[in-house]
Order: sequence, then C-alpha cells, then structure tokens
Amino acid sequence: MLLYENMDVYQRELYDIVKEDEGKELCLEAREIDDHDTLGLAEALQVNTKRADLSLGQNQIGCAGAGAIAEALKVNTTLVRLSLDDNQIGDAGAQAIAEALKVNTGLETLDLNWNRIGAAGTQAIAEALKVNKTLTNLDLSDNQMGDVGAQAIAEGLKVNTTLDTLNLASNTIGEAGVIAEALKVNTRLTQLRLGENRIGDAGAQAIAEALKVNPTLRELMLGSNRIGDAGAQAIAEALKVNPTLRELVLGSNRIGDAGAQAIAEALKVNPTLRELVLGSNRIGDAGAQAIAEVLKPNTAMTWLGLGGNQIGPLGAQAIAEMLKVNKTMKNLYVAGNRFGGDGALAIAEAFKVNTTMTTLDLRDNQLGDAGAMSIAGTLKVNTTVTGVYLCDNQIGSAGAREIALALKVNTTLTSLGLRANQITETGAQEIAKALRVNKKLKYLDLESNCINIRGVRAIEVAGWNLTEFENDLQMNPRVFSMFPRLATADEVQAVFRLLTSSPKLKVGSKSLPALPAEVAEIIMDQAQYWQGAQRTLRLKYEEGARIPVLMVKVPQSVDGTPTRVKSVQVVRYMHLGGNTGRGCCGLIAADEKVVARFKHKEQPTVVDANIELTTFWPVACPNLRQIRAGWKVFIQPAQYPQDLILERLYVGYV
Repeated sequence: MLLYENMDVYQRELYDIVKEDEGKELCLEAREIDDHDTLGLAEALQVNTKRADLSLGQNQIGCAGAGAIAEALKVNTTLVRLSLDDNQIGDAGAQAIAEALKVNTGLETLDLNWNRIGAAGTQAIAEALKVNKTLTNLDLSDNQMGDVGAQAIAEGLKVNTTLDTLNLASNTIGEAGVIAEALKVNTRLTQLRLGENRIGDAGAQAIAEALKVNPTLRELMLGSNRIGDAGAQAIAEALKVNPTLRELVLGSNRIGDAGAQAIAEALKVNPTLRELVLGSNRIGDAGAQAIAEVLKPNTAMTWLGLGGNQIGPLGAQAIAEMLKVNKTMKNLYVAGNRFGGDGALAIAEAFKVNTTMTTLDLRDNQLGDAGAMSIAGTLKVNTTVTGVYLCDNQIGSAGAREIALALKVNTTLTSLGLRANQITETGAQEIAKALRVNKKLKYLDLESNCINIRGVRAIEVAGWNLTEFENDLQMNPRVFSMFPRLATADEVQAVFRLLTSSPKLKVGSKSLPALPAEVAEIIMDQAQYWQGAQRTLRLKYEEGARIPVLMVKVPQSVDGTPTRVKSVQVVRYMHLGGNTGRGCCGLIAADEKVVARFKHKEQPTVVDANIELTTFWPVACPNLRQIRAGWKVFIQPAQYPQDLILERLYVGYV
C-alpha cells in the first residue's frame, strides 16, 4: 500500500483526480502515465465509490502498473468500464488483470487493445472468463495471441455465459477452427471481430459451419483475412439457414465474382441480414449485377459496401436499376471502382427517383466532367440526398460549373466533397456565385485542386454560411497533366483495326500497306497505353508522423486473362524551393507472399520547378514483365518527405 504522504507530486495529482472527481466518466488518455504514476491512481480506485468509467489509453503503463490496477479491481465494486488500450502491459500485466477478473463483480467492459499480450497472457484471460460473471465486452485486438491464445479463448467461450462482444482482430490467428467450434456451443456472444488475421478459406468454411447452428451471433467481422471465393461460398451456404446474423463484414479479402454470386443467391432466402461489406475485393461487373438483381425486392438490407472493387459501367447500371425500385437501402458505398461517365449517368438517373438514399459517394470512379454533369442534373431534382462526394474523379472546371448551377436550385444538400480534382479558378468562381444563392450547404471540400488565391477568396467571401471550407494544397495544373489517361477497350480495338486496315493505311496524302495481324499485335503490345491502373495517393507530409510507403497491389483481371504491367509512374509535387530533382526514385516489387523479387531505381524528370515525374519502362527495367496479379509495387519514401505536397503512384496494366 502506498500512503498519500509518500506519493510524489504527479502520483498525488492522479490520486486526487480519481478519488475526488464525482463524475462517472474520467478520461486520462495520453497523459504519459507510467508504472510509477499508476500507483497513485490505483490507490484511489480502492476507495472511490462513484467512478464508473476510466480511460487510461495511450499511456506508458507496463506490467507493474497493470498489476497495481489489478489489485484495485479486486476490491473496487463500482468501476464498470476500464480502458487500457495502447499501453505495454504484456503477458505479466494481462495475467495480473486476469486474476482480478476472477473475483471482481462490477467490471463489464475491458479494453486491452494493442498491449503486446501474447499466448500466456491470453491464456490467463481465458481462464478468468470461465468464472467471471459480469464482463460483457472484451477487446483483445492488435495483440500477439496467435493460435495458442485463440485456442484458450475458444475454451473459455464454451463455458462463459456473459460475454456479448469479443474483439480478436489483428492477432495472427490462423484457420480459426477452434473459434468456430466454440461458436457451435456458445449461446451468448452477439458480436465477434476477427478481422486482420489469416484464417483463409479453411477458417471461413469452419466459421460457416458454426453459423448454421449458432443461435445468437448478430455481427461478424472477417475483413482482411485472405478469404477467397471458396470461403465466401461456404459463408453463403450458411446464410441460407442462419436466422440471426444482421451484419457481415468481408471487406479486403480475395472474393471475386463467383463468391459474390454465391452470396447473392443466399440473399434470395436470407431475411435478416441488414449490413453487408464486400469492399476491396476482386468483384467485377458480374458479381455486382448478381447482388444488385437480388436486392431489387429485398426489404432487409440497409447498408451495402462495394467500394474498392473492379466494377465498371455495366455493374453500375445494374446497381442503378436496383436503386430505382429498392425501398430500404439507406447507405451504399461504391467509391474506388471504375464507373466512368456512363456509370455515373446510370447512377444519376437512379437518384432522380430514389427517395431513401441520403448519401451519394462516388469517390475515385473515373467520372470526369461528363460524370459530374450527370450528377449535377440529379441534384437539380433530388430532394433527399444531403451528402455528395465526388473526390478524386478528374473533374475540371466544366464539371464544377454544372455542379454550381445545380447548387443554385438544390435545397437539401449540406455536404459536398470535390477534393483532389482538377478544378481551377474558373470553376471556383462559378461555385462562389452559387453560394451567394445557396444557404443550405455547410461543408465544402475543394482541397487539392488547382484553385488560385482569387478563386479561394471568392468562395470565402460568398460562402459565409459555410461552417467548414477545406481548401489547402492547391496545385499547379501541370501536375494533373502528368497523370495518365487510360485507353478504353474500344480505343485499343480501333487502333488495331487501323493498323490492319485493308488494302492500305492512309496517313495524310501518303499510303502505307496494311500490317499483318501478328505484326500489329506486337506493335500494340509494345505501345505505351494502359487499359487499367491501380493507384495510391499521399497528400501532405505531417511533421513527426510515420511516413507511409506508397504501395499498389496489382489486381486480378475480371475476365480471367493474365494481367500484364506496362509501366509504373510516380508523380511528386513539391513546395517551391524544395529539394526537387535530388535523388533517384526507388521501386520494389514483391510477390504474393510479400517477398521482394526485384528493385530498380530511375532518375526523375524535373517537369517544373516543383514537379517530378518518374516513369519505369520495361525497356530500362525488364523485370517489370515479371509482375503478376497479386504482386505489390512499393515506392521508397522520398529523400525529403517534408518537401512533398502530393505523391502519387500509378501501376498501369493491360
């Protein structure tokens, strides 16, 4: 026991705060509290009879501090929620808290996220779950329990009768068969988070079998788990008979059209699923069409996530037709696909008649000005949408002008996102004119466009009714001229027909003989055009922040043909006076197992005083031809990241 008179200044301060504050909730996050400091507040916890909620996250509490808190928990009967997330309690600290849980009769929520807890600490917690009768919410995510720890938790779940929610995300858990077996007998758990592990198809299949008999689970999160079509198909079969699941997250996996089609079949008979997340998978038009078709008469689904897939205009058309007749869908996320102008037109037409959707999110969908104009037409008649997000869509001032005209008559829109487009002062001035009339819009995001100070100022003056106006990082329009334009399949076919036209190819007043098809194919193969591009973007360097590495994963082709990388481009936009032109740009290609296969460096071209463009061609880097679907392309951090305003990586492929 630490007497008050023996405490140092900070220990006394913490003791007084915990002991005397009569509020039920106390947040002491990010206060640099270490083991020594924790002794003071732990003493106060033993005598405070009113404290119900204590947050100690993002401190420096280790095993000794956790031990002191554990001793307090053995006698404290009022604390209901304790958060120790993002500390360093380790196995020893977890073991101490586990001992306290065996006798504590008040704690209901315990957050031990990100605490370096391994198998030993997890095993101790699992043993405590077998006897604890009050804990209902447990977060053990972002630790290091592995399969041994998961086995222990599974055994605890077979006995525990009080735990409602369990978070085991990001714990290097393998196939999850042991967890699945526990789900077959547990009749209390309603939410299970297993995202960012490595359960794969086998784990998904095991969990699917459990879903067929589990009577209580309502929310299941399996994102980022290497689940492919086989796993998705197994889960789909379970959905046909499961009567309780309300939310299913399968984002960031390897699910293609076959998996999506299987899930669509399940939705024909499943009457309970409300939220489905399939974002960042490999779903193309066929998968989107299957899901959209089955959702036309569906009256249960309210939330659908399909962002970050490979859905083109045909899939967009199917989704649009669904939106025209579905009466329950409230949230649809399709950002990061390939809708293009035609897809945007289809969605826009659907939103003219849909009355349930309140958000239209088409970020990063290659809409261009044509797509923006279609959306603008919808905004003139739609009366239910309050948020529209068209960021990163190559929209210029022509598209901005049409959106501005729509703002003059729209009376419901409160939030408009146009970040990372190519809008100049001309477009900004049109938006400013609209803001003189429109007083409903509260949030406007025009960050990372090409608007000069006059355009920004015009909006600031006219938009006095805005509560938030994002306008940082305006760029030189030449940056956007560096970004590649993708060639459509029709364009590629037209060039091929031109090369092989019979009897002669005419060029101005001259005539050239038509080329044999095999020669034309060689020329087309060597030509520098892209039919698709995976890209990633980093804006603004945050002082003191960890520098993110630009990375693109080469996608699977939707039609099953091999994906071939044509070239890689990196665009860097620097502060004026920065270190432009210094140092090479480094590329690293890694295979499906993230094993580096080759590295290559190229000297960037200084396009302007603050613009660098680096292009990696197969001629200079033959290894580019090795890259296949599933490989990852990394760009090494810039030599002077503090000088960067924008950094963008493109991996172009056919």
